[in-house]
Amino acid sequence: MVDTPGPGVPESGDPPGASTRRMTELRKGEDHGFTGVCSGLGAYTGVDPVVWRAAFVLTAFAGAAGLLLYIAAWMLMRGAGGGPSTLEQMLNRAFPPAAVLKLLALGLALATAMSLVGGFGWGTMVLATPLIIGLLSARNRGVDLRATFLGLRGEMSRAEPAPSVPVPGPSPSYYNPAQPWTSASAGPVDLAVVSERSGHGSPLEEKEEPAGGREKGTEPEQGPKGFPMVSAVWWSLLAAVFLAPMLFFGRDSVFWSKETAQLLIGPDTGVFFAAGALALVGVLAIVGAWWGNTSGLWCLGVLLTLLAATVSVTDLARVGSARWEPRTVAELEEGDHRVTLGSGVMDLRMLHELEPGDAVDVEISVNGHTEVLLPEHARVALTARVGLGSVQEGGELGPSGAGVEFDRVYEPVEEADDSGAEPPVINLRTDSYVGHVEVRHG
Repeated sequence: MVDTPGPGVPESGDPPGASTRRMTELRKGEDHGFTGVCSGLGAYTGVDPVVWRAAFVLTAFAGAAGLLLYIAAWMLMRGAGGGPSTLEQMLNRAFPPAAVLKLLALGLALATAMSLVGGFGWGTMVLATPLIIGLLSARNRGVDLRATFLGLRGEMSRAEPAPSVPVPGPSPSYYNPAQPWTSASAGPVDLAVVSERSGHGSPLEEKEEPAGGREKGTEPEQGPKGFPMVSAVWWSLLAAVFLAPMLFFGRDSVFWSKETAQLLIGPDTGVFFAAGALALVGVLAIVGAWWGNTSGLWCLGVLLTLLAATVSVTDLARVGSARWEPRTVAELEEGDHRVTLGSGVMDLRMLHELEPGDAVDVEISVNGHTEVLLPEHARVALTARVGLGSVQEGGELGPSGAGVEFDRVYEPVEEADDSGAEPPVINLRTDSYVGHVEVRHG
């Protein structure tokens, strides 16, 4: 899924005449089955469109990555006639057609890297397979991958205007001066004959530009003007941040607190605020088509879509550090021991309510640094799962890497009494997508 060297130039291993069958510029195909994306990619790279369709369908099963990449390709690729792409029309700037394949490759690489957060699995294999095959195929054809991707920044930084929509030429019709117009047969018009018979010269004379150049006040229009709609969205979001705590918690509420964060970006109500902001972007985009400037709305809409998808599956309000020091079994079992991103410390040394033979279960979920301080009077059965990271035990580094699973039973340090009763047991489980777990006594 990277650019091929010089479309239209024969490559090693290509059959004779293959270069003439390729498109010299990446565009959507005319003989398309759905949107023309795969047929255009196939005609540009010399790879059968069926292979492209299979790659998009295959990667769609790994977190819908293939579907997102297909939508991105559809928005970035220009029309079959060379007209501006959907994204170029929305942002009023040009995107080099040669950069589309590079952006798709970077998107696939990013999706592959994100799939490693939860550990190496079948999703990573599904995403990495077409990426590796595409890169190896491009390198085998002589593509300098390093130079190709290093040049992408320069290509994307050129703020050139979007290409104009091609105007179709008039359809020809036939005119025979010997026949009246009412009985003219179908066919092209011979303007040379018309000019000779009428004696008035060609009716399609081009207007010459004045010798002094273009007259003042006749300069071409300089892009969209009007009120920036994206500013209205930002001001609306700022007003929501100020007004939402007052409406839900009263006038005496703190402007920014843990409750406010849970309201705006928490998993229960945050998705509704993100969806409302996204709906506002859509309404202003429609209004801006007749009045105002819609530049920047698309980028903001993408960010709000990602925010809505993120808050629906995770709690963004739990970012930072937390420390838990339970003194009773009820505090330990009823506590919410989660940190979406940051650090968390579980101090079990103050838990003296456990009686011999008792057992209690506790779970900790921290993406970042997790520290567990073990009690000296209880047995702790630890189960640590880390998607990508490491486990440290008593100051010594333990297992590390992807998909770390660590199970250990820590016996109490204090000597048991003479009754022979079993010590209390704490079944502790820690889960981290990414992070480091540290376990120590005292």
